[in-house]
Amino acid sequence: MKTNKPHLDPEELEILNAVQEGKITSVPQVKKKIAAYQSIAKAHGNKNRRVSLRMTEWDFLRIQEKSLQEGLAYQSLLSSIIHKYLTGQLKEQL
Repeated sequence: MKTNKPHLDPEELEILNAVQEGKITSVPQVKKKIAAYQSIAKAHGNKNRRVSLRMTEWDFLRIQEKSLQEGLAYQSLLSSIIHKYLTGQLKEQL
């Protein structure tokens, strides 16, 4: 007879063992904390603002070229670059 146990990969098995051994425990008041983080994400994630940006003609032409290569509108590419920089995902090459 087959059981309906899902197949776990090695990482999932490691987590399950750690929980069973008491090495990992649940966050106190987890539902309350999840709701708070969801509220913060909703408050910050959905607001878009228009900005005006001055740049050189050379930079503007380059960003348009790159956006065409990426298949994005240049405004979306600029927004993505700014977001990645602010979140530490985009770093200056030395």
